[in-house]
Amino acid sequence: MQYFYDLAKVDAQDMPGRKRRLVVGKNVMMVYVEREGGTTQSHSHDNEQLVYLQKGKARFTVAGESREIEAGQVVHIPAGVPHQLEAHTPITYIGIYSPPREAVIKAEA
Repeated sequence: MQYFYDLAKVDAQDMPGRKRRLVVGKNVMMVYVEREGGTTQSHSHDNEQLVYLQKGKARFTVAGESREIEAGQVVHIPAGVPHQLEAHTPITYIGIYSPPREAVIKAEA
């Protein structure tokens, strides 16, 4: 089992409008994401999620409540709750999922 990671050496998933790197454990997963400005994503999933915005500005909507957030702020998304991300600028964030989200691991979402 691996205990230490250098994100610069973790293989990246190149997706339309974003690039991400995953670190996956048995019960938790971390996703480091670089997303282009002007992109929007709306969805829900059965995983609880935390999003820590490291760089840029975005609008998050969770369960119909919207907020403008910027670097240093965190968004909590309960499992099964519809949410949306609108990147106003290029953004970098860390997403934490519990349990790990299979669709992200398989680069399907």
